[in-house]
Amino acid sequence: MNKLYIRIVSAEGLHGADLGGKSDPFCRLSINGKEIPDKIKKKGKIFDGETKIIKKTVSPVWNETFVLYVTPGNENSDHLLIQIFDHDKLSKNDSLGGVKIPLSDLLSGQPVSGAYKVVPLKKEKAKGKIHLKLHYCPIGVPFQTKEF
Repeated sequence: MNKLYIRIVSAEGLHGADLGGKSDPFCRLSINGKEIPDKIKKKGKIFDGETKIIKKTVSPVWNETFVLYVTPGNENSDHLLIQIFDHDKLSKNDSLGGVKIPLSDLLSGQPVSGAYKVVPLKKEKAKGKIHLKLHYCPIGVPFQTKEF
């Protein structure tokens, strides 16, 4: 399996969904919008599908790294989906938008860093940017830790 390393660094200027104009943001990762099946999840810190929740902010800093496994041959049609939510204890989590990144944009084998505009994924209010580092490693290509 090919590996996609994802570092969710931070976000800025997210929509404030709670009273007082703040949110309790966290991110959920998936490939093509489908939850990652348990059989390819890594236990522990490497991949659990979601970042930690950062309380009362619209500019969270997560600095968390994840590894997703990608089936070879699907790189030109698959995309990484990072959804951002406002955590709510007593009701459904509010969507704050997200980013959709085609894996075909990452096929150079080199680490990519950037700020991606948060866009609505349905009809929610979305604004701000999310800062990511991405490195797609096909089978046999070493992970370049210095640049990640």
